[in-house]
Amino acid sequence: MKNIAKRFMSAIIAAGTVFALAAPNAMAEDERRLPSGVKFSDLEKKFDSELNFGQSDTEPIEYYAGFEAIVFCGDEIVYEGYFGDTDRERHIPCGEDSVFEWGSISKTMIWVSAMQLWEQGELDLDADIRDYLPDGYLRHLSYDEPITMKHLMDHTGGWCETTFSFSTPDRSRIRPLAEALQATEPAQVNPPGAVVSYSNWGAALGAYVIECISGMDYADYVHKNIFDKLGMEHTSIAADFSDNEWVRSQRDKLCSYTFTAPIPKYKSEGKKISYIELYPSGSAAGTIRDLATYAQAFVDDDAPLFERKETQEKMFEGTQFYGNTDIPFGSCGFWFNEYKVRTVGHNGATIACHSNMIFDRESKVGLVTLTNETSANLVIEGIPKLVFGSPDVDSLSDGNRSTEKFDGFYLQSRSARSGIMKLTSYLSPINANMYPDIVRLGEGFYTIDGTDILLSDNRRADGTEAFVLGSGSMEIERDNAYPAEISLLAAYFIIAIGALFVLMYKVKAIRRDRYSMTGTSAVLTAGQLIKLFSAAGAVMMTAFSAREESYGLPKGIGVGIGVINIICIVLCAASAAAAVICIASKRSGEWSKAAYGVTAAANAVMILAMLYFEMFRFWGV
Repeated sequence: MKNIAKRFMSAIIAAGTVFALAAPNAMAEDERRLPSGVKFSDLEKKFDSELNFGQSDTEPIEYYAGFEAIVFCGDEIVYEGYFGDTDRERHIPCGEDSVFEWGSISKTMIWVSAMQLWEQGELDLDADIRDYLPDGYLRHLSYDEPITMKHLMDHTGGWCETTFSFSTPDRSRIRPLAEALQATEPAQVNPPGAVVSYSNWGAALGAYVIECISGMDYADYVHKNIFDKLGMEHTSIAADFSDNEWVRSQRDKLCSYTFTAPIPKYKSEGKKISYIELYPSGSAAGTIRDLATYAQAFVDDDAPLFERKETQEKMFEGTQFYGNTDIPFGSCGFWFNEYKVRTVGHNGATIACHSNMIFDRESKVGLVTLTNETSANLVIEGIPKLVFGSPDVDSLSDGNRSTEKFDGFYLQSRSARSGIMKLTSYLSPINANMYPDIVRLGEGFYTIDGTDILLSDNRRADGTEAFVLGSGSMEIERDNAYPAEISLLAAYFIIAIGALFVLMYKVKAIRRDRYSMTGTSAVLTAGQLIKLFSAAGAVMMTAFSAREESYGLPKGIGVGIGVINIICIVLCAASAAAAVICIASKRSGEWSKAAYGVTAAANAVMILAMLYFEMFRFWGV
């Protein structure tokens, strides 16, 4: 009996000891906070309140279609949430086996691969990449300066956007990476290192450099050196997901949705699969847990993707900075963002999905999100602030704040600045007069007044005013000639419309036997007719530039439009010459001479527009 009593007392004491030790830990756990200040224990409640459906006067407000998020701290998953459906029509909810496309997060795997090869002494980040590529591989270069892997990482290789499409809805038409790169090579419009312009093509070229150095297919390299190292069994990188059959089958179950207004609703876009031939730049697809595993590797002090942790440190030490400050906005292809803390990461978007990967390397807190929405979602975009806190722009100032006027028209560096699609880069200018003034935070470092948008001054060698926007995806550069350029483009379309009315008048006059066709009038008529074909081609190019799923202009259409515009230039020149001859003719009356003068001027303007906007140039782009 005494033994039983002793054992009972020992058990009570042991239980009390365990409780005494556990209670403080439990309390400490409850007090653990994210960089935003939110308690770990409150995360679920916070996500639910942020993402709950609202209610309008007539029907529910749908804040998202499908959405997944994981918050981690080191190797610990702090929060895992699944909202909405991957297929709303068949009532398939988002879950741990759902597969989404990761978009441009794929690019970070190129840069990790490059750092691995640098670590092994196989790749010099400062060497000309042509040292690794086949001889003569790059055919549209405009500058002799070396193009380095660092340039590719920082998106400063000098290329504008691609003209020709690098995606296809037909799996059987996917070309090998080396072939697809050459078929879609854009023009190099800036010297290497001079201008930031986010480039899918340049990033994919970096992946081909990986292939050339390693002797491996890029997808095989990524599986062996990234996926297998981290145990990412539910991720694919190949253009058609063929490197992981499970991922392919799961991707076939995913539907995409687009936002509709005025009441927030989503309509189905179906599976919406477009196979990206430049696949290293955007074809990764997988589960949210695999994406979290990938992100966690970057806050792991053991640097599991590298042989030495110093390599990982180098990857995040900063390679691009705001003005002359030490505040980075980019590092080896990763982007910094200023929340309450400084984060690193990358986001992504395809025609079917949006993704985000952000982490704070100091606290080791990170956030990954996936959604099957085709458009930006302001509710979801606010989630990072829940984890990392709202930015405090004033804290970045060097103490010498001042307000400066921000005016004029600016064009985006990330656009088709050369070739037949060049005209599209003038259709979405930034009118600085519509924005508040800019506030100086440091030398060459600015913010737009009243916002958390950050700008880095990158004035050109010729004095052109330019700014790098935020995370470093592109620059905007002031175009003092923009009013004249857009007027020329408008005149081009107005003249084409005028030609249509002239042709309609001629047809009507011929039917009434009031107009007879002569050799001169035939030339003039041909000039008017070809203007319509040229303008129709310009409208078609504009339409394709707005279609995300095409990622550019189909090659056949582009060549056809270019040939039509070459013919248009010739016929317009002939028509202008014929009009001048008629003006010089003594048989022409004053009214006729005036009409011929207008015809000659209109043809000259058409030729000038096609030459200036390079509407004829379907090669070397």
